[in-house]
Amino acid sequence: MKEQQARSDERDDSRHAFTWGIPAVVVVLLGALAYFHALQQRFEVPIEMPPAQSAPGGEVPAAPSNK
Repeated sequence: MKEQQARSDERDDSRHAFTWGIPAVVVVLLGALAYFHALQQRFEVPIEMPPAQSAPGGEVPAAPSNK
């Protein structure tokens, strides 16, 4: 009887570790993702687009017309 109880306790211990291990890993991964996201936002430099250059003379050349 004691041998069967010992095996049952071992299974319960492994289930207990499995039950607490998975949520702990998920929490650690979510924390790491949040940390890296905050770090990226902190050091991200906004990219400024240069203004569009217009054609010389300030006018857009007209398309040739077929007459």
